[in-house]
Amino acid sequence: MKVRLQVGVATAFTFITVAMLGIVVIFLYVGNRDLALQTAREDMREARKLSVGAILEAKSQTGRVVDVVASLVTEFPEGARSLETLNVLHALIEGDEQFYGVYFGLEDSGAFYQNIALTDDVLTFGPDNSEVPDNVRRVLRVIDGPDDARVEQYFWATNTGQSVKFAQGPVDFDPRKRPWYEGALKNDGLFVTELYRFESTGRLGVTFAKRILDETGAVIGVAGADITTSTLLKNFEAIRIGDEGLVFMVNQNDQLTLYSGTRASGDGARFVNTDIEGQIAIESDVIASAVSHWIDNRQPFFRFSAESDNLMYIGSVAPIPEMFGTQPIIGFAVPEDEFVGAIKQTTAQVLKISAVALALAISITVLVARMLSQKLRLVAEEARRIRDFDLTDDLDLHSSIREVSDLNHAMSSMKAGLRSFGAYVPKELVRSIIAKGENVAVGGLSREVTIMFSDLQGFTARTENLEPEALMPALSEYFEAMEKQITAHDGTVDKYIGDAVMALWNAQKVDDNHCEHACRAVLACLQAEAEINASNLSSPLVPLHTRFGLHCGTVIVGNVGSLSRMQYTALGSSVNLASRVEGLGKVYGTRALVTEPVVRRTEGLFCVREVDTVSPVGTTKPIRIFELLGEEDVGGTYPASPEIRREIQSWNICYELYRSENWTEALVAFEDHLGKTSSQALVETYIQRCRKFIAHPPDKGWDGVYSFKTK
Repeated sequence: MKVRLQVGVATAFTFITVAMLGIVVIFLYVGNRDLALQTAREDMREARKLSVGAILEAKSQTGRVVDVVASLVTEFPEGARSLETLNVLHALIEGDEQFYGVYFGLEDSGAFYQNIALTDDVLTFGPDNSEVPDNVRRVLRVIDGPDDARVEQYFWATNTGQSVKFAQGPVDFDPRKRPWYEGALKNDGLFVTELYRFESTGRLGVTFAKRILDETGAVIGVAGADITTSTLLKNFEAIRIGDEGLVFMVNQNDQLTLYSGTRASGDGARFVNTDIEGQIAIESDVIASAVSHWIDNRQPFFRFSAESDNLMYIGSVAPIPEMFGTQPIIGFAVPEDEFVGAIKQTTAQVLKISAVALALAISITVLVARMLSQKLRLVAEEARRIRDFDLTDDLDLHSSIREVSDLNHAMSSMKAGLRSFGAYVPKELVRSIIAKGENVAVGGLSREVTIMFSDLQGFTARTENLEPEALMPALSEYFEAMEKQITAHDGTVDKYIGDAVMALWNAQKVDDNHCEHACRAVLACLQAEAEINASNLSSPLVPLHTRFGLHCGTVIVGNVGSLSRMQYTALGSSVNLASRVEGLGKVYGTRALVTEPVVRRTEGLFCVREVDTVSPVGTTKPIRIFELLGEEDVGGTYPASPEIRREIQSWNICYELYRSENWTEALVAFEDHLGKTSSQALVETYIQRCRKFIAHPPDKGWDGVYSFKTK
């Protein structure tokens, strides 16, 4: 069947464009949604960490208070039995609303001294429910006296510091028979009760207790502190995620014990089981669905729906450290739209704009398609580029036919509209998460890497009489400074060998610019060394003087060793050559020697000075070596100074004379250069060679290679 040109072109164009837009929209939506859900997981993990931190801080603070009370009674066993002591104990908890009371009970007499902090909602207190005066926010409770005549007394502690007794009567309370007292006697450290209701107020809380011992180890009594659940409830309210997020707690028996409302509703956190007799019904269908789904699947992260609103929720459930005598589990339930709602709205806007742009482009295409001529092939090619989402360049189509020119303009307009597509993607959600897992086994692969060796000059002589206690901190500080710079420039420290460092680039992590990064790392290490020399004059290693050697070559990188013990490293002749190059720095008096392969791969980036063509011991092929002196870019982080650049120019003249076998002229040039150079040892080396060659010229066909017979 034949199809009219304008219909065929319009149909094909529409299909391609719609398919392309659909793929792009779906890809962006799914990708951004997955990133948003990953963000949700991270938010939940962080919220759980914050909750754990707050709980541990509350436990630690309460433990310190109990320790102080125990120490006070130990030091002053008789003096502690006074109202003044209770005022001192109050100072330990003043201003901290989590504390209900702090107290101690004595073993021999059953005496009990307690400071109780009253909250604003407590209007009456004491055995007779006495009305709390306006100027009172705490109560002093004292039980003391002979065993057969102990008396219980209550005192208002006014804001002015006075203690006014308001109740007194017989005693039916013995601290020695309370669970917190008995539990503390059985524990060497801090004892924490399970949740229970305080006798005096009926409020829910826990007790931290510790036994009090005298100098002989005999029991004096038990010190304790009561804290309410207010801190836990506020902590739960604080870690809710978003306006509609919920938090809940499950105990070891998979029973819901605590859950919160949403910020939007203004509901706080509440306990489900307040006591054995009465249970508060779960009013949140979302919480009930989250707990049920988790119990059925036991997944740390999951998606679920609640029947009450038909929304999708993200759930996260994981245990936290033991608290209040149990191992709680904290869960989060957050509507998925809290994280992907903005993405859905943005995607809808993009679809609307794309639909308008598509409709406009199709209309123009239909009109222009009527007069298409021999330029159709170019237009078809442009359509294929758009299909492949290649929007870089517009079609440069010149034609005397007006309709063809209009088509060109329409295509360009459509591409411009597609380019604007990316402006509607939420930039704050762009994140890359790379996860890699593989079995560790002995073996390796061949790869081109850059290898660095470094060595501290004179280390052995300077440290042979140093005690290890003095040497190790100084050496560790040096290694830390070197490793910091190596890591910052994408390198990996392979090993420490005495005072030497071996590092690799492009080994564990692919790095297309490994030679450049290695050179910058060496320059950064030299600068870090200079800073240590200037700031840490007391170090036994100062002044530091490190030599570096860099070489780039193919090695075998991987795990070597046995199945029970292996090491990731690099093996091969290139590794040995890098080590030899570092050692040549001692011969030439240089700081950073690099080989010709490194220089070739970083051409134009760094200022280098050719030092020699050498054949190190253990090698068969000669190689040119250079001294790395700084960056070529004067605006770089480690630029070569103008003096160094002039010195390189002067050196190159001397070195060229030497390579040309003009020994006499080279000697004169080197001797003149000696007074201007910062590398005295290097120049003196060549002065000695020139004198030697003047007296005993090398054989005919001299290749300029200097062979070393020792390391």
